[in-house]
Amino acid sequence: MKTTIAMLSTASVLALAVAGAAQAGTIAGRVTDASETVGLEGATVRILETGQTATVGADGTFRVTGLAAGEYTLRVSYVGADAREVSVNLATVTDTVSPTITLGDDVDYVDNILVMGQRGALNSALSRQRANDGNIAVLSSDAIGQFPDENVAEAARRAVGVNVLNDQGEGRFVSIRGLDPNLVSTSINGVRLTSPESEDRQVGLDVIDADVLSSVVINKSLLPNMDGDSVGGNIEIETTSGLDVDQLYVRARVASLYSDLEQEYGYRGSINFANNFMDGRLGVAGSLSHQERVFGSESFEVDGGWDIDESVPFPNEVEMRNYQVTRERTTAVLNLDYRVNNDLTFYARTTWSDFSDQEIRNRVEIKYEDAEYDDAASSGNLAVFTANEMEIDRDVKDRLETQMIFASDFGGEWINGGTSVDWSLSYVYAEEAEPNRLDVDFSYEFEDGETFGIDVSDPMRPQLTFAGGTTTDRVFDSSLYENQGYELTNGLSQDREYTATLNIRHDTELGGLPSYIQYGVRARTRDKKYALDFDVFDDTSLLLSDVARTVAYDQGPIGPVPNPTSVRDYFFANLGSLDYVSVDSDIDSFGASYRVEEDVVAGYLMGSVENGPLRVVGGVRVEQTDMAARGYETFLAEEDATVGGVVLTEDTVFVTPTSASDDYTDVLPSILARYELTENVIVRGAYFASIQRPNPGQFAPRILVEQNDDDEVEGEFGNPDLERLEADNFDVSIEWYPNNDAVVYLGYFFKDLENVIGGVGYEDITLNGRFFDEASSFINLPQAEVSGIEFNYQQALDFLPVEGFIGGFNFTASDSEATLADGRIIPLPRQSDTVWNAVLGYDNGPWDLRAVVSTRSEYLDEIRGGADEDRWVLEHSQLDLSAKYEFNDFLQVFGDLKNVTDEPYQAVTRPDGVDRVEQLEEYGWSAVFGVRFTY
Repeated sequence: MKTTIAMLSTASVLALAVAGAAQAGTIAGRVTDASETVGLEGATVRILETGQTATVGADGTFRVTGLAAGEYTLRVSYVGADAREVSVNLATVTDTVSPTITLGDDVDYVDNILVMGQRGALNSALSRQRANDGNIAVLSSDAIGQFPDENVAEAARRAVGVNVLNDQGEGRFVSIRGLDPNLVSTSINGVRLTSPESEDRQVGLDVIDADVLSSVVINKSLLPNMDGDSVGGNIEIETTSGLDVDQLYVRARVASLYSDLEQEYGYRGSINFANNFMDGRLGVAGSLSHQERVFGSESFEVDGGWDIDESVPFPNEVEMRNYQVTRERTTAVLNLDYRVNNDLTFYARTTWSDFSDQEIRNRVEIKYEDAEYDDAASSGNLAVFTANEMEIDRDVKDRLETQMIFASDFGGEWINGGTSVDWSLSYVYAEEAEPNRLDVDFSYEFEDGETFGIDVSDPMRPQLTFAGGTTTDRVFDSSLYENQGYELTNGLSQDREYTATLNIRHDTELGGLPSYIQYGVRARTRDKKYALDFDVFDDTSLLLSDVARTVAYDQGPIGPVPNPTSVRDYFFANLGSLDYVSVDSDIDSFGASYRVEEDVVAGYLMGSVENGPLRVVGGVRVEQTDMAARGYETFLAEEDATVGGVVLTEDTVFVTPTSASDDYTDVLPSILARYELTENVIVRGAYFASIQRPNPGQFAPRILVEQNDDDEVEGEFGNPDLERLEADNFDVSIEWYPNNDAVVYLGYFFKDLENVIGGVGYEDITLNGRFFDEASSFINLPQAEVSGIEFNYQQALDFLPVEGFIGGFNFTASDSEATLADGRIIPLPRQSDTVWNAVLGYDNGPWDLRAVVSTRSEYLDEIRGGADEDRWVLEHSQLDLSAKYEFNDFLQVFGDLKNVTDEPYQAVTRPDGVDRVEQLEEYGWSAVFGVRFTY
């Protein structure tokens, strides 16, 4: 690897020397709308005489070098406007000309229609997608503003091939082409984000408010100058630069939020600004947003699966859960850009986002598996039980979870003739904290022959029944439920990364054809750690009746539950007199804590050649990875267990520090081809190799062993021997732009995967020299593959008799399979076979209306002992509506409705081939209404 870096450094010096000696003309111009104030990012500029092309940047500028003296014709194309040809003259070989080219002034509509409203958002996104070498999807800030999206994840859901996994009904993790979000990388302004999650690499994009975005770019194919550890693709979040505007730009929004389920209001506000100073050389842009949302959910869950061996199938344990959530999100962005001259630019960009989730969960657990099934009384769809040491628990979780992501980047770009050099130094820090989380349980044991029942006529919504009289009285009598202890949790996950990047590009000719060579190096050092302080206390003096309350729960008779405020006040007031349980505290604290350090040094070489309608980009990336991890082996032996030939007289915890390391080198080639059959029909093909390193929680050498008094041993293991996932990725697509504001896209993708990482359970096995009755860990699955098709259609429906309608439909169908160690073939976890979005909009005069339906099919959520035990998440469809009315160019009012049809989250098992509920969670609908000001 050191040799590779040395070679690249030498080549860089040589390239600069050549560039400095070369003399060639340059066209450095700008493409704008008719007002000459808004740059048309994504427009394509082609030099007809040489075949060279350039793509217009966010500020509207483009640059073509290596030109001889003479007359040239520039053909400029942009979706939404007729192409325009402009002649320019280079008087000498050292000449530089800077034309300003306007588009759209020859069409009927005015007032920046090209970049405002639904049609402008569509045109902007399609232009960038059309001009790109690879397969990308773009969502501009205007497009994002048309939807009722709370965060970046929900904004990304609107793109073709993108699925979002929700948390409490709100989008959180992004999946591309159905792949696990851990296989998707995320960056902001080119800076790779780390994950606040304690176990994973996936970045929950609910942390970042959608209001601060300039655009979201989803890269589905990788070039050698991009990080190689992304199998699904990369999500690039872009914020605004002050050099992108010609004058002061301000956008502010204030809104009220409403949750139907909780019947509570929240609020949301944001402001975005951009401007430039010093004759356009200093750009300043910033955003600030804050929201507080009060909402909730009701969940019916099954623990321990379903018993199908009796005459009436029944769930072993039922959980009724009520959630009350207060979610706050604050995001701030500040970008500074300084253009010293046309050849030298510096920038400093920072993004800070803070997210807090105050969650109160009340839960009632009814443990039918501990009762005696009454076969004589059970009939039809009614299962009946007689209590004999059967427990009902009523508990509360009072948890504040905070997440923070901070990203900063300082860099610059220098242009010297046909050579450009860009560099950056970045720092990213992410953390997740659970300060003073309190879990408290109250329980009562039924043992006097009380009668219980559960009606499973609808296996997705079982109904609880009680015999009445004494049984019903005891179920709902809060004075019978005694405290079973307290669990106080303080967890902190920290993930930080330092990165240095250098890229050099030299524009040249290859056989008389326009081409370039680019190379660079990138070094990343990452440190992720999780520390858990878990304290368990005993106390039997507190009764539920001392701290009881009631909550609304529409799915069944939930009864009295603990009041979180009363429980917390009692706990901290009496903390000094509670019994501390050191054994239970130590095993969880040491068993969860770990630290993983990861260093990645990469170098790449790539090039491009353009021959008329054909452009090919290819190269190779080399990444060297070094990983080191520390954890603990935590061994709990219960009283009367035999350890080393000695019978223990009390529960004992043995803690031993552990460590592990790994290093490897990956060579990752890639090639992308783009061919214009006509100016409006583009064919693309791509191959790239990529990897995915194990999640920190999978790699960390954490070992948790428990041996009971019968000397039965159970264990949970991390696995530092895991191999990284390796993928060969293939893409082919065709795009047709039938007119100035439409696209029809069809694509096919295939991914050949080796060493997919999955969880595994063992029985009666010897691991690390110790026999286990049961154990769980992570393994590499030898082979897996994913393939599918994507379709996207978007168009301004000008052919309708009523003007202003815009339609869109995208669809992804995929198929995947992986082979488990036992030979069983399964789809990849969290892979939906179909994902589609349909949009109908109306944008005419002051009205801007939109309706969107987002649907994904079911997916495998958890791999368990067999097909009859696996957990599946069922299909989900969501309807969202948005309406806006514009009083003038500055003031707009809007209203949004989310989850209009109140679609629930549903997870099932299929022990007998029937969908039987494991989780059914309902959120209700929510609304946003407010005012937006734009200047």
